Amino acid sequence: MLRYHGGMTALLAIDTSGALCSLAIHAAGRWFEHTHKVERLHNRVVLQDLERLTVQAGVPRNGFRAVAFGAGPGSFTGVRIAAAVAQAVALASDGEVVPVRSSLALATVAGARLEPTARGETQRLLTVTRSRRDAYYLAGYQRGTDGTWQLRLEERLHQGEALPAVLTEPWIGAGDRPPWWPRAWSFLDDDACRVTARVIGELALDALARGEGLPPSAAVPFYVTGDSPWKPARP
Repeated sequence: MLRYHGGMTALLAIDTSGALCSLAIHAAGRWFEHTHKVERLHNRVVLQDLERLTVQAGVPRNGFRAVAFGAGPGSFTGVRIAAAVAQAVALASDGEVVPVRSSLALATVAGARLEPTARGETQRLLTVTRSRRDAYYLAGYQRGTDGTWQLRLEERLHQGEALPAVLTEPWIGAGDRPPWWPRAWSFLDDDACRVTARVIGELALDALARGEGLPPSAAVPFYVTGDSPWKPARP
C-alpha cells in the first residue's frame, strides 16, 4: 500500500477550473508552485508549465504516485483539461488520481478568512461559481467540529435573477457574487478567495491519508444535474 504524508512520494496537483492555470508539486516535504492567469488559454500553457515545474521540483514526468485535480464544477473546458492531464500523468506514473470538488476548495479558502465562531455555533458557507451569463453553481457547506467543511447543500446550477428558493436562511457567500445576493448577507468576493493548485493538493493529501486514491480511469469531472452548455440543433 502506498504511504502518504510522512515519506510520501511526489504528488502533482492541477487546477484549470477558472481563469487561473495553477500547478503544484509536493515532493520531499516541500511545495513547488506555479500559478498565472490565462483565461481560456489553459490548453496552450498547462503542459509547458508542468514541464518547467517538474524540472524545478526534480521529479520526472512519470514520477508521481498521485495526481489531484480541481474536478469542478467550473469552466466546462477547463475542468476537462485538468482531468485529461491528471489521467495521462497518473497512467504514465502508474499512480492514483484524486478528483477534488472545486466548491470544497473554495469553501476551504474562504473559511480560513472567517472569524472563529462561538463554541457550538453553526457556521455555514455557500460557494458561488459563475457558469455562464446568469447561471451560477451553488454548494452549501457547514463547518464541522474538527474545523473541516462538510457538504450540506448539494451542488446545483441556478439560473435566473431571483434568490434561489432553497436559500431560506442567511448564508455567508464566497466566490463570484451574483446580482441577486441579498445586501444583508455577507459575501467574500473571488479576489479574497483565490483557489490554487496547492489548495487542491493539500485536500488531496488528506484524502490519500484516508485511503481515497482512485485509479486513473476515475479522473472525471463532477457533473451537476441539468448542466450543459450545448443546445439542441434546430430541426
